[in-house]
Amino acid sequence: MGFYENTDPDRQAPERPTGTLAEDKHTATLAVIAKYSKPVQKGLDNLEIEYSVNRKTRVCLGLLPEWDPNFPPYNTAKLASAVKRAGYACKSFDINVDAYSRFNNEQWPIEFNPWDSLRDWHWLEDNYYNDIHPHLRPLLDEKLDEIVAFNPDVIGFTLYYCNEVPTKYMAAELKKRLPTVTIIVGGPSTHASFYKGCDLFDYVVNGEGEQPLLLALENIENNKSIEYTENAVSKIIRQPENQRYNLSTLPLPDYSDFDFSKYKFPNGALCEISRGCIAKCTFCEETHFWKYRQRNALSTLNEIEHMYYEHGTNVFWFIDSLVNGNLNELRGFVKGVAEKGLEIHWTGYCRCDGRMDAEYYKDLKAGGCEVLNYGIESGSQVVLDAMDKKVTVPEMEANFRDGYAAGIDAMTNWIVGYPNEGHKELEDTLTFMYRVRNQGLIAISQGTGFSVGVDTIVGQNFDKFNLSPFYYYDHWITKDYKMSIVHKLIRMKTFSIFTDLLKTEKVCSKPTRPNLAKFHYDIKFDNPDNEFDIEYDYDDFDYNIIKPGISNFADSLVNEIWPFLRIVWRTKGAYRLHLKFRKEWEYEEWGDRNAAPLDADYIFKIDDAGKWTAKFKWKYQQDEYSDWEDKYWIENGAMQMSPDPSSPVWSIMDFTRDNSNAVIRARKLAWKGDAEKKSKDPYNAYDFKKFKQDEKDFISVRNIDFSFEYEWQGEGDWSE
Repeated sequence: MGFYENTDPDRQAPERPTGTLAEDKHTATLAVIAKYSKPVQKGLDNLEIEYSVNRKTRVCLGLLPEWDPNFPPYNTAKLASAVKRAGYACKSFDINVDAYSRFNNEQWPIEFNPWDSLRDWHWLEDNYYNDIHPHLRPLLDEKLDEIVAFNPDVIGFTLYYCNEVPTKYMAAELKKRLPTVTIIVGGPSTHASFYKGCDLFDYVVNGEGEQPLLLALENIENNKSIEYTENAVSKIIRQPENQRYNLSTLPLPDYSDFDFSKYKFPNGALCEISRGCIAKCTFCEETHFWKYRQRNALSTLNEIEHMYYEHGTNVFWFIDSLVNGNLNELRGFVKGVAEKGLEIHWTGYCRCDGRMDAEYYKDLKAGGCEVLNYGIESGSQVVLDAMDKKVTVPEMEANFRDGYAAGIDAMTNWIVGYPNEGHKELEDTLTFMYRVRNQGLIAISQGTGFSVGVDTIVGQNFDKFNLSPFYYYDHWITKDYKMSIVHKLIRMKTFSIFTDLLKTEKVCSKPTRPNLAKFHYDIKFDNPDNEFDIEYDYDDFDYNIIKPGISNFADSLVNEIWPFLRIVWRTKGAYRLHLKFRKEWEYEEWGDRNAAPLDADYIFKIDDAGKWTAKFKWKYQQDEYSDWEDKYWIENGAMQMSPDPSSPVWSIMDFTRDNSNAVIRARKLAWKGDAEKKSKDPYNAYDFKKFKQDEKDFISVRNIDFSFEYEWQGEGDWSE
């Protein structure tokens, strides 16, 4: 039985063992854990929560849709526990799961599932108000009444990128009905500079929430001003950069306001073993959001045991950036689970690690591990090295092999279109995916197109990664114009199609994006059951078969299809393909910010011997804007661009003015070894001279028109 089949609405909490046998079992467990668990990490503080019976401040905590409805919100439950321990009256709301239930029960008349992660772009502004809000509003109004009836002094919301708009709606309505209420937001999306100027939120918490929230409540309780670090409408509250709390001493989550029966896993819960990440991958924001530390094995085991016997919970999803950041503590935990005899099933995000051998995987399985969610990102060593993943392709393959042998399935996450990913690197990725397809692989993420984050090493080091300082269609573009959102669209689409074509033991045999198979492509294999030797390759293959000589943009774009066409032949044999790109389809499938105005047709045929014929056609029509000057202005000596979806194709990238903790940490890593940059104050890193040069360059860049039409026919022999 797979992990996702472990949902059990009728499960009852087993009786907790007592007596001598339980005591002996506990003693044996402590001895097992002691072999692996270490003393508390150095430099950690204990979060002191001072209780007072005289607290008068009333607190509401809430989560708005859209988010995962599998389990109750762990972070809200942890904050509620800390707030209640201090003596405050607190009530929690999970409006997300209530909305999910309404959607299922009322059969909202919309053509998509709003909780499908592939459709989360529908929760952004215009799409949200057009598609979702009319059906969601009755519930939001009901929850407004409940919150107002509780009469809170402080309301806290958890903010993600995909629940921003409904959260703002609720905040605006609450300000009308409770004019004196203080609204605080926290969460992964609150470190962006956008929230500095949002007058709906009184305070924005960067980083961990427990300490800043408790300090804010203490000051509100005593009519003291809250210290903040930004002179903006929304006050930015930051935990000190180097301050880290011992996770083992935080209170257990408080689920008293949550109805477990509403969730997809009524017998499930989230948990965390650690915060932060041990890696410093160049693409990732997580390592800068909070500093890494690990709970000790006994602390994690105690929480799992509490949920197991008190709530009947036997399914757990660890929300860590990586569950195996500390291999010893994780091993101590699973050894403790096995020794206690807890019949649990768990999964979590996992780093491929050469130190995890076959015996380690056996211990994980014995301790309840069903699935590991690997951050693969790429099957190319060149790309992995640019990402600073510090793992080799053979090590990743060994993880799949050993995990599968132990009975542990694999979910995988991928990034398509990294700045240094060429055609050969993309093919290496597809090849890797094919090699591991039958080693427990149950899920492949949709090949998310890479985006430059303000608080990543890439975002603070443009030149090193060959990035232009300008946005193109709200996305980065390389300096040579050989990679843009248009190129990424082809890679993302063909990546998803290849995922559809994989024949694996489990989930991956199902179409990942049904619309692709229905509308976008038609493929027929001469020998459907035939598989080529994946190692058979031609090192001198020319991926730039088509040489129109139009522009770097067009010339690279028309050749984007070759890695996909070749890898399908290498893995599946002779075939005929008709693949179509249509502007209206791409916007509907990928959303406004992940699609591009490209119409293309690919008709391709290849036989078993590698003889191929092709007939291709492209039309790329870049959007035109007559009101460009209305979308651009200078403010305080800096260029500003409208965030309006109808803004110009080109805009300037300027991440230098965002000084959140996460950005500062990213900047320190990105500038390491650069004496000139390192000498600058990281809190005042704005380079006005460089910005003026970017502004000058932008005046010419904004007039670039990549529009083109081109048709091509060809034939060849890949065996040569």
